[in-house]
Amino acid sequence: MALTSSVYRAASQKTLKLHGVDDITREQFGILLLLSLTDGLYQTQIANILGKDRPNITRMIDILETNQFIRREKDENNRRILKVYLTEKGLEKVKIAKPLKDRMNAAQYKGMTDEEILTLVTLLRKVRKNIEEEYKINE
Repeated sequence: MALTSSVYRAASQKTLKLHGVDDITREQFGILLLLSLTDGLYQTQIANILGKDRPNITRMIDILETNQFIRREKDENNRRILKVYLTEKGLEKVKIAKPLKDRMNAAQYKGMTDEEILTLVTLLRKVRKNIEEEYKINE
C-alpha cells in the first residue's frame, strides 16, 4: 500500500508541476479544494476532515496565507478563534488544479469495475483501521 501511496503522491506532484501549479503541494491543494467546497472552516475542522494533525495543518495554512491563497478571520462569535477562507487567488488555483486531480483519480481506477473499486476502498479502510488500532492513532 505504501508503494501505491508514494507513486500517487509523486505523480500528483509531477502533474501539478507540468501544468505550472508547482507553488503548492498536493496536501496544500487539499486544503484549497476543501475550502472551495465549504469556505470559512476552523483549522480544527480542516484537520479533522483531511485526517491531518493540527500542527501540520497550521504550518500548511501559514504557507497558504503567506502566498495569499487563503485568509484567516476572527470568528464573529468567538474572537479568539480563526476561520479560514479561500481568496480569489486561491480559487483560481483550484480552477487550474482540480481538473488535474480529477484526471489523476480517473487514472488510478482505470480498467476497474465499480465493484472492484468498492472492494479496494473497503480493504484500504480495513488496513487503515487496523493500523490505527494497533498503534493507537486518533485516540
